[in-house]
Amino acid sequence: MAVQCTAQFKKGALLLTLFLGTWIFVPAARAGDITLKWDPPTTNVDETPLIDLAGYKLYYGTSAGSYNTVIDVGNVATTAIPNLDEGIIYYFAVTAYDDLGNESGFSNEVNKVILATPPGNIDVYTPASATRVDGYDLIALELSWGSTLLDTNWNPLSDLDNSGFIDQSDLNILIGNFGIKK
Repeated sequence: MAVQCTAQFKKGALLLTLFLGTWIFVPAARAGDITLKWDPPTTNVDETPLIDLAGYKLYYGTSAGSYNTVIDVGNVATTAIPNLDEGIIYYFAVTAYDDLGNESGFSNEVNKVILATPPGNIDVYTPASATRVDGYDLIALELSWGSTLLDTNWNPLSDLDNSGFIDQSDLNILIGNFGIKK
């Protein structure tokens, strides 16, 4: 199977041509998770129509070209991988297989660092604030200021020092990380 690849960052998504198609890293719902998508191949290496595609295997690991995990994702061109360690670079490649179990070579390799939400990122629901520490987080901290675990305005995300009380220490952590992006 012929594989062409190009890589570029555009609007936060990583695009790569794979099997004459495209991969897309979809921003994860939470740190530690990633969703991968690619366009299915339509022809064999010899340019004949591909009529016996049975599925894909996704390979990944923490070293380029060395994949210690393989997932048979079936005949779908997308998969989500949960519970990846934050701060680690993961490398991904895909193979296709036919009805007889013949497997293609690896696609182009892509990699992604799984980033943690920075301390102080309290407002993860406002799209503009979901991946950075900013003024929305300051407002969220202010709304829970002085609260404890038993108070109705308690927000566990505001308790940045895990003291059980929203106070100056939490504000200092937020200010120290102000502007940091995921």
